[in-house]
Amino acid sequence: MANMGIVTLLTDFGLRDHFVAAMKGVMINLNPNLSFVDISHMVSAQDIFGGAFRLGQVWSLFPLKTVHLAVVDPGVGTARKPMVASAGGQFFVAPDNGLLSYVMDGRDDFIAHEITADHYFRKPVSDTFHGRDIFAPIAAWVSRGIPLDQMGPRIQDPVCLKLPAVKKVREGVMQGVILMVDQFGNAVTNLKPDDVPPKSKIILTGQREVPSFRTTFGEGAPGEVFVIPGSCGYLEICVKNGSAAATLDLKPGAPIGVVPA
Repeated sequence: MANMGIVTLLTDFGLRDHFVAAMKGVMINLNPNLSFVDISHMVSAQDIFGGAFRLGQVWSLFPLKTVHLAVVDPGVGTARKPMVASAGGQFFVAPDNGLLSYVMDGRDDFIAHEITADHYFRKPVSDTFHGRDIFAPIAAWVSRGIPLDQMGPRIQDPVCLKLPAVKKVREGVMQGVILMVDQFGNAVTNLKPDDVPPKSKIILTGQREVPSFRTTFGEGAPGEVFVIPGSCGYLEICVKNGSAAATLDLKPGAPIGVVPA
């Protein structure tokens, strides 16, 4: 069996407590040659969609056979299934609660298995910390080459969130939503540059207009509100040298509109 590999981690555990280190300790004991990459541990508590979006932006950038361990799990200890999956030549370990929705989106090679083979678990299994006792050891065993079909039966209908779509209201008028606010206060929308016709403007809650379109964060005057094509492929609402989220009170899920200028 191969005894090397990369495991990425994405959680809502934060950095104050011991939870992330506990999972890494379990995995190192099973595969001492693992390399870890922390995607984020600052997903908002219980924010499954926020975790799904962040994972969706990075997983395909990693080498083949990378194991992506994602734990945003408000249903820990309940009937929700623990899941191991493959897609695009990579592996995923997560609760079956929609956390892999952006991985599944538009793919026909996504294959998932329920994790039922409890001889791979850390014992005893806590009802409140499956990240340590189920998901971490499974990720380590997958990194060592254990086939996914040895983990449990196929899941034919894994949970997939309804991903926010741009709605056309009428000609030239569309409705979108804010997907994420990043560390800098930039608000990532679900609008792609091709969704916005020329000579359009963005309308926020309260009829606040964002008429300016720029190409970089450094353009415009200090404090100016504008829209740029962001690195995720979506339009982002920004404030030069400031936080759009704080300035405009923007939060994930907030509606936005596109209207003719």
